[in-house]
Amino acid sequence: MGQPALQVVPSGGRPAVPPGFVRRPRVADALNRGVRHPLTVVCAGAGYGKTLAVAAWASKTDQHIAWLVAGGAGGLRSFWLGVVAAITDADGDSGNAALADLTPGVEFGSAELERILDALCELRADTVLVVDDFHTISDPEVIASISELLDRRPSTLRLVLITRTEPPLRLRRRQIAGDLVEIGADELAFTRPEVEEFCRRAGADVSSADIDVIVEKTAGWPAGLRLLLLSADRGDLHEGLRRFGGKQRLVAAYLLEEVLDHIAPSDRKFLLATSIADPINANLARALTGRADSGTVLDGLVAINALTVQLTDREGWYSYHPLLRELLRSRLDAENPDIAAPLHRKAAAWFVGAGDPIEGLRHLGLAADWDQMLTVLATVAVPLILSPHAPALVAAMSPATVQNSRGPTVATLLIAAVAEFQRGDFAAMHQNAMAAKEFAEEGLPARLIIALCEMVHARISRLAELVDRGAAVATIVRSVPSSELPSAAGLLLIAENARGIGLMHRGDLEAASQILAVCRDRAAGAGISLMAIAASAYLTIIDVIHGALPAVGRQVGEVLATVDRRGWSREPQVTALYAAAALMHLERNELKLAEAAVERGCRGSRTQSDAGARVLLEIAAVRIAVVRGDVFAAREARVRLTAVCAAAGALPDLLRRWSHVAMTDVDLMEGAATDSVLVEPPEGDDYAAALERTLLAQFYLRTGHPEEVFRVLGNAARFAPYRVIAAKAAVLGAVAAHMLRRDSDALVRIGEAIALAEPVGAVRPFIVGGPSVPKLLERYHVVGERNQRFVEHVLEQLADGPRRPIEDDESADSHLTERELAVLRYLPTMYKAAEIAADLFVSVNTVKTHQQSIYRKLGVSTRRAAVERARERNLL
Repeated sequence: MGQPALQVVPSGGRPAVPPGFVRRPRVADALNRGVRHPLTVVCAGAGYGKTLAVAAWASKTDQHIAWLVAGGAGGLRSFWLGVVAAITDADGDSGNAALADLTPGVEFGSAELERILDALCELRADTVLVVDDFHTISDPEVIASISELLDRRPSTLRLVLITRTEPPLRLRRRQIAGDLVEIGADELAFTRPEVEEFCRRAGADVSSADIDVIVEKTAGWPAGLRLLLLSADRGDLHEGLRRFGGKQRLVAAYLLEEVLDHIAPSDRKFLLATSIADPINANLARALTGRADSGTVLDGLVAINALTVQLTDREGWYSYHPLLRELLRSRLDAENPDIAAPLHRKAAAWFVGAGDPIEGLRHLGLAADWDQMLTVLATVAVPLILSPHAPALVAAMSPATVQNSRGPTVATLLIAAVAEFQRGDFAAMHQNAMAAKEFAEEGLPARLIIALCEMVHARISRLAELVDRGAAVATIVRSVPSSELPSAAGLLLIAENARGIGLMHRGDLEAASQILAVCRDRAAGAGISLMAIAASAYLTIIDVIHGALPAVGRQVGEVLATVDRRGWSREPQVTALYAAAALMHLERNELKLAEAAVERGCRGSRTQSDAGARVLLEIAAVRIAVVRGDVFAAREARVRLTAVCAAAGALPDLLRRWSHVAMTDVDLMEGAATDSVLVEPPEGDDYAAALERTLLAQFYLRTGHPEEVFRVLGNAARFAPYRVIAAKAAVLGAVAAHMLRRDSDALVRIGEAIALAEPVGAVRPFIVGGPSVPKLLERYHVVGERNQRFVEHVLEQLADGPRRPIEDDESADSHLTERELAVLRYLPTMYKAAEIAADLFVSVNTVKTHQQSIYRKLGVSTRRAAVERARERNLL
């Protein structure tokens, strides 16, 4: 069979623009720009409306348009005769006479071609030559002659080539020279507003949601839009949209006729095998097809515009049009129904090896290979459940969870357990894991997932077991060679993080800090962001315990900003952060902020998602109510705390004792005689013991036994690691000294409390000290010299209102009595004897007697000299 004959279409016979045609202004703009250059190439696959787009532009332009349809072009003579005829017809009377007179004979050679090229370069009127179906021209002589014409850069002739494939005209060189404008599928594809207009002009009643579906299914492919409306039942367009796809008869026929029938059999087989993955790259295609030339094949499909595109945002990756991919998958199932599952397994192995286990799991789900899915999940992917990729991970596992509801196996039960963890249904997680444990063999994947689920369960309802459960996971991980367990590093982080949190709950703060700091840093580096946040949150709670309140404020602010920005405020790993914020604000007496943190933590956390953090939130709620003096709120908070502690199971040591102290605070607030207060101070100098000692000191103050306070508190050094507790102990000691009329000792102790509390902004130690604390602070502010702004701030907090400016404190000497030292501190002030007497609750004569004794012991005779001598001896 010979080549199809060339068609010469007169200018008046170029394709007519149909009435419902949707114009694309960007294409017209590109063509207007293009005809200012020697060459414009409109290149896209079948069905992109290339010809109509150019025809629509031609109908509106003032340019002389010569339109030539190449139907295979039967050689050099046939092509150029067609060109001459088309241009002559387009120019009419204004054409070039030399070109119009050309009538080459049968013998057409280089001389005749030269005459035509010369004539084209001398056209008097600007002319645009449109060559449609350029991709059908395969004669090398024709291609070479067009290239020669372009090299001459005729000033009045512009070429517009409409083609399905990129023409072999050295386009990159012409692009660099500025002689080329290209219009591709991206410009020709319909935008969403254009899809909407297309449907409206076609009389289709579609909703905004329908438009979204159409855009998704057709990707703006004009032929796809027409096929959709042709195949859909106008009486039930929505159902038609739902069913529309590459498998529909009309669509399949078009794709077969216009795309697949023009592709070599070997490439067709390549398309079928690679259609199971989207997108695809050369290495993945090689794994699926065994073809070493996969990259070349993909580039060739792009070059011939076989509805295949190279992705601009992922170098080396390609994608098939959605309708073509659906047809290919349908043909794959029809022609070889047993090949899809093995192909998906190959794809899964490739993706796991390439570091994308989620996509690997998705392919295993499509292959219904649940055992291998469990293996990949346990050995590679499970740490991702604590990362931003968790929803995608669970989505990839969804076929297994669906299968689990139909016919559970050990593999589907454990896969479903991991999915339930991400969804926050921890009861279902534990139930699935325990069901699997009854039948699970000793395989590594099952043992790992079961151990992880038991560890999570301990964190929710068996807090005392958390350290041991974390250690059990770590033991399993370390027993396996790292080559067999790619996720080992992530799994060890998960286990160690749980151990660190459990140690913090026990009160082993130093070991907990070391473990959690490592977990935070490594988890952040490994992209396990939620674990990093959990570790940071518990480190922040440890900082609260040590009284590093400014550092806590900074850390809480930074992490909460990340949490809010990423939409993680309801993730269970964040609960402890709200607890840290609440405890920090409480110590600073920022009660509204503390209350907001408690509310946000309780509202955002899932039920018992982190029982330890929830206990701490309720402890903060109890103490907020106690500081406010709100008996009813304190009782309600105590009830909630009791319930949360019961749900958490046997509590570790620190949480158990901390909760007990908070509950007993409510008893003391109510003035109830209670057996819950210890009679003797606890052993040890840990944080729980510090809490209990200060609680017992409060009890003795309230029951009128100040002398017992010093026995209970003992050596102040035991409170040194816990700055805020140390400040509270100093306040309680000051109050006890004041009650025993040891005024100088009281001032020294209140000064110690201020020195401890001021750098971290701790106010609560003064608030819980009782009604005599404001008087002690007033005295300190009169005779002291340091931290006066902080003292004023605390007094304002206690008085709930502003005060006047004030001043500061020092220490005392042993050869003066307590009363003499107390009076001495007033001497540098403007207080008169009567004012000093009123402040110290003694008579004026007593003050004068102490004053004369001070003068005698210091060897002076005036008040001013006494002040100077006292300063020389560091008594002031």
